[in-house]
Amino acid sequence: MRFARLPVHLLSMLSGVLLAGPLSADVERSPTEWLDLMNRSFVETSYDGTFSYFSGDDLSTLRVVHTISNGVQRERLVHLNGAPREIVRNGDAVECIMQPGDEILALESSIPSGPFARAFSRAFEDLSKHYTLSLHGTDRVADRSAIRLAIMPRDVQRYGFRLWLDEDTGLLLRSELVDIEGTKLEIFQFATLEVGGPITEQDLTPQSGANSVKSHMSLAPSAPDAQRHAVNWHAEWLPDGFTMASSDIRRTPSTAKPVATLMYSDGLAAFSVFIEDMPEAGFSKLVSRIGATVAVSEIVTNAPGSTRHLVTVVGEIPTPIAQRIAQSIRYISEDAP
Repeated sequence: MRFARLPVHLLSMLSGVLLAGPLSADVERSPTEWLDLMNRSFVETSYDGTFSYFSGDDLSTLRVVHTISNGVQRERLVHLNGAPREIVRNGDAVECIMQPGDEILALESSIPSGPFARAFSRAFEDLSKHYTLSLHGTDRVADRSAIRLAIMPRDVQRYGFRLWLDEDTGLLLRSELVDIEGTKLEIFQFATLEVGGPITEQDLTPQSGANSVKSHMSLAPSAPDAQRHAVNWHAEWLPDGFTMASSDIRRTPSTAKPVATLMYSDGLAAFSVFIEDMPEAGFSKLVSRIGATVAVSEIVTNAPGSTRHLVTVVGEIPTPIAQRIAQSIRYISEDAP
């Protein structure tokens, strides 16, 4: 699973640990109601589990611990194979702990990926305009009864999802991200899961080594429009249903150079656009995909003085769509109405 700066829409924090109670056998929920319960359960429920995450040719095993303490969300995500990595969250503050030279450090500018980012951050209103939602009976995952739910795209501009939700709490037990042909691009599944049990301070404390590299980020809502840095870039073409979620000027951790950042979502899928000055060493066009996540780079020359800029689109969207978005990025003149 890739770490990221998280351009997300957070759900409201609740006071105390609220467990989503068992569902009555005679109560039927719609697909949208199940999705809403899933989002609430991820935030409101205490849980400790181990899961596998497959993306592209990479298979990771991780432990996740989550609770709410004095009204504040706390969470720890630990890689159990490969390079030692941890994410620790305390409210809006997030700390990523890695080893020097870890290739994942280069991905700090990507958008969130994987089931947890999706479950925590997506709003599900109006999904039926671009997806079909349907229930497909029950199954069993991590020795728990699960409701099967499919969210399939109505066009070729986005991917689909197959979800297995815990019948008692609505927690996401398994997910598959699939393309239009049904090919699995990403698979997440719990192997063990304890729900509602006590979470200790030790469970939430990272085990960082002496040489660890720590990166900090914030999940706090973006500043009001008047306080944001003006971004003079926009996408002239977007897939149907995608709208801008936020925009800002950020600085890269390594060079402190400004990077214009545009973030878009259709309520479920999301992608980010990064625009920066051309690197001194130059750069060529790039098309790369790992599992469901594509990264596409293009060079644009329509800024004042024909200055060349590097545009990179990163997200869980089909490659041709990412390429078209990158090619449509244009500079907005400050004199434009």
